[in-house]
Amino acid sequence: MFKKCTVPVEALNKAVNLNKFDFKTTADLKALDNVIGQKRAVSSINFALEIDDSGYNIFVTGSYGTGRTTIVTDLLHKAAKKRPHPSDWVFVYNFENRDEPKVLEMGTGQANKFRKEMSRLMSSLKMDLQKAFESKNYSERKTEIINEAQNKKQELFAEIEKEAAKRNLRVKSSNMGFITTPVKDGKNISTKEFQQLPEGEQQAINNNIAHIQKLLQNTVRELNFIDRTLAEDIEELDANVARYNVETHFTPIIEAYEHCPDVVNYLHNAAEDIINNVNTLIGQSNAEEQNQEPIGDLPYKLDKYQVNVIIDNSKQKGAPVIYETNPTYNNLFGRLEKKSFQGFVYTDYTMIKSGSLLSANGGYLILDADQLLKHAFAYEALKRALRSKMLRIEDINSFYGYSSTISLRPDPVPLNLKVVLIGQVSIYRLLHNYDEEFRKIFKVRADFDTEVKESNHSLMKYIQFVARVVSEEHLLHFDREGVAAVIEYGHRLSHHQQKLSIRFGELVKIIRESSFWAKKRRRKIISRADVEYAVQTKIYRHDLIEEKVHESIVTRVINVDVRGYKVGQINGLAVYDLGDYSFGRPNRITINTYIGSRGIINIEREAKLSGRIHDKGMLVLSGYFSQKFGTTMPLSFSASIVFEQNYGTIDGDSASSAELYGLLSSLSGIPINQGIAVTGSVNQKGEVQAIGGVNEKIEGFFKVCSAKGLTGEQGVIIPRANIKNLLLNNDVVEAVKKERFHIWAVDSVEDGIRLLTGQSCGVAHKDGSFTKDSVFDRVQMRLVEFARTAHKFRQSLGEKPKKEENDDEEE
Repeated sequence: MFKKCTVPVEALNKAVNLNKFDFKTTADLKALDNVIGQKRAVSSINFALEIDDSGYNIFVTGSYGTGRTTIVTDLLHKAAKKRPHPSDWVFVYNFENRDEPKVLEMGTGQANKFRKEMSRLMSSLKMDLQKAFESKNYSERKTEIINEAQNKKQELFAEIEKEAAKRNLRVKSSNMGFITTPVKDGKNISTKEFQQLPEGEQQAINNNIAHIQKLLQNTVRELNFIDRTLAEDIEELDANVARYNVETHFTPIIEAYEHCPDVVNYLHNAAEDIINNVNTLIGQSNAEEQNQEPIGDLPYKLDKYQVNVIIDNSKQKGAPVIYETNPTYNNLFGRLEKKSFQGFVYTDYTMIKSGSLLSANGGYLILDADQLLKHAFAYEALKRALRSKMLRIEDINSFYGYSSTISLRPDPVPLNLKVVLIGQVSIYRLLHNYDEEFRKIFKVRADFDTEVKESNHSLMKYIQFVARVVSEEHLLHFDREGVAAVIEYGHRLSHHQQKLSIRFGELVKIIRESSFWAKKRRRKIISRADVEYAVQTKIYRHDLIEEKVHESIVTRVINVDVRGYKVGQINGLAVYDLGDYSFGRPNRITINTYIGSRGIINIEREAKLSGRIHDKGMLVLSGYFSQKFGTTMPLSFSASIVFEQNYGTIDGDSASSAELYGLLSSLSGIPINQGIAVTGSVNQKGEVQAIGGVNEKIEGFFKVCSAKGLTGEQGVIIPRANIKNLLLNNDVVEAVKKERFHIWAVDSVEDGIRLLTGQSCGVAHKDGSFTKDSVFDRVQMRLVEFARTAHKFRQSLGEKPKKEENDDEEE
């Protein structure tokens, strides 16, 4: 029986032989240029990249360290090379509504060219306009127009004066208007003199003054008309001069951008605005020269003819691939910057800045899902933009109603890109289950695996991966055995002899550290010893708590027996996960059984120190006892099970087989070998099932036994299904080889009982009894004894047997 259960030494670890691969060091190898073991994920990503329908954005799931970000980025860069160059985007002034800047789409590399052309055009145009308005021809023509108007005004005034002279009146202009004064003998009549005149003569003078005043009113209207005509003539003159110069400068650039209707329309509007506001433009130019603020309705200087380039793809080779590591609202969608001027804050179209969403337009945007969800409004705004395929750059405060001040509302920019979210499976499930929009927008999931099946093909890729890391990070090269040690470490990370871990983050750490220690030892090539030393030093940096726990066990602060036999006591094995390091340690489990009706009592659960999976394992034990011993008799016993000296939460069902062995020992009275620790889950049929952390558990118990002294009879019982997961360290393997430590694999509770007690469980007979003096027979006899004792005790108290409660009324 022991030989059948004993695990062969060759099955305790995975020795990697690379003799079939032709290389001496990693210097002889070609670096890996593709992906290891992520066929499903790569297929999903390629599908999403090839389909152009709406909503086929990607959510990448998988554990940290699987290389998902690197792989996704590489795949996107390859796809981006095949896509056309994206457009450039600029914002320009809206001459119809300055609060709604216009966006223009331009060919790749055209935006900066257009900005420079407009800057040169405006600079030369201002100079030419300045010269034109300072020229002799312009001055003479303007003077001529003014003189013509002045002559007309003088003629009108002369007629008024002539008419007034006929009536002995004199007309004089003043700030108050025109003053009409009576004249006698060439001299003005004073008010006193006027009052001394006869009444008839006064009346005649007043009538004459009224007549002249009426003529003056008509003349004033004619003078105002002349002034208006003069202003219009000067404006027409200015417009003609400006139009000639503007058309001279704008015609070539308009012809150059005939293929861009929106740009041509903007140029026409800009040209017309310059013509209509040429005096303001010239005045602004003078103000700039004199360091004065320009005249206008804005309290700050604004050059309406600037071009704000927000996206320049002139240096892009194919479509852009942007990885936004800090996806805040502004970083994603852009922002409206503000400046302070003489006590107030302002913004304009030249202060519109783009975000990563617009930078990735026409290509791909990569985001970390957990980071995106941490920032207010970013996720909702992203869904809105992807759903509408439009991006509007807005002030987040005014957008959500937090500000009542007037702000810009730029034209929206059409979007055409794929978004890749990278996150944990838990985030994907939450969004998929509770956000209906998420399902419509992110229709493709790419799930990254953590391991790959070992084959010659995968081994070669693994070797090439080591060569790639060495090449990219300029490390020392590995020899054949050094590479084999890295691969064995990959097996250990996967916890499987036939699978390799593709948690590349952990592998890269060991490759780097191996090179570091080899250099410290003045080695030129990294050997197996260097890799193993790197692994050991990594463990040493993290195993302080493990060392403290084992010290407590050795000094009997924590009681664990590894010798002798005891009834109702067994060593279970647990794994403690510290996040970046995990280790195994034995736990003493004790069981007491006694007369009662409560069944199996889990003290951890009663103390609220157990998790749901552990509680489930305890209920499974009840099911096992019921099917094994409860078919021929009612079970009437109670049992208390506890993990001794456990003061924290315990979860998992890997100790359920140990608890069952201890329970059978307590009921049968047969002692258990304390030198044997047990791990394994058990089902209701008594079959022992696979568990996790088998290597850490075995190594943890081995350390305790080594510290207390190996007897040659100690060992660990594991489920047979876990043999393929054995990747034990050299100390354990050597001890097993020398038969100083043992590892047994079992399929059923019966196998485990035989190893722990040295006695058989027995065979069930047709009448429900078991083989005489077997473990199960003793358990059954103990249960019968409990039942009889309980029955007698009830009779001694005068209690009547309870009737069966068959219907609701009796209840």
